[in-house]
Amino acid sequence: MTRIGLAILLATIATGSWAQAPHQHGHGTATITFEGNRLAIELVMPGADIVGFERPPQTPAEEVALAGATAALRNPIGIVALPTAARCTVAEAEVTVEGYERPTAGAAATEHTEFEAVYLFTCADAAGIRTIEFPLFAKFQNAEEIEVTVLTGRGPTEYEVTRATPRLDRGNFLLRWLTGR
Repeated sequence: MTRIGLAILLATIATGSWAQAPHQHGHGTATITFEGNRLAIELVMPGADIVGFERPPQTPAEEVALAGATAALRNPIGIVALPTAARCTVAEAEVTVEGYERPTAGAAATEHTEFEAVYLFTCADAAGIRTIEFPLFAKFQNAEEIEVTVLTGRGPTEYEVTRATPRLDRGNFLLRWLTGR
């Protein structure tokens, strides 16, 4: 696990976000952490959302789909889109795929699979990130929504992004919170 992965894990445990809802197809989670000029994003999605099946690949086409999805997730620019003005660059990208291994003789196959992607960005103006787009919905047709927790020095804030509204807008939420509207 990278430094940023460990930092996200500790932040998630500290905020109580660790107890996630049960595995549900169509619904993923993301934890976004701002710290100085760094932005970390941990994305966890059920395997069915990403490749459409939750078992070891059984055909060459499924093998290709699994490899292609893993490669797509390793390129965070195609998964999340940050404002150009923030001038962010990818510092790290790590993808873990669980549950697609072929079971050993006598062992049962796993019932659930998931993809976890951890991204670390270094930004010239991280404070200017008021929106985050999620083009992953265009790549992965079975993904329906993502429950997002944003962690800043002010504490955690919850959001939801969906296929219909794939944009997290921190600025509008903050304005509503400050004005009560």
